[in-house]
Amino acid sequence: VLSVTLLVRLGDNIRSEQYLETKTLASVVAENVLENLRIKEEWSGLSDKTDRVEMAGQSWNILIDVTDTPNENLKRVDVQVGPAPERGSGEHYIITLTSYLGRY
Repeated sequence: VLSVTLLVRLGDNIRSEQYLETKTLASVVAENVLENLRIKEEWSGLSDKTDRVEMAGQSWNILIDVTDTPNENLKRVDVQVGPAPERGSGEHYIITLTSYLGRY
């Protein structure tokens, strides 16, 4: 009974560690996407889009949602990132990073 309990706990810990690693990598991908938007400074081209990038030997799906704010010189940008799904699996995003980008 004790050995079964230990194996179950060990399996739970491994799954938890894998999830944390995936979520950490997803947050780095989201930060990179936001920095690329800041560097480009293309205010007129800032719009909603989906994309796929490669990082750390893994494919990541990206959803960028751009929203106007009451200030015409400021836009809200939500970047959602998740691992690219296996065939037949639906898309899901595991992290959302929100930032505001200014025109100037």
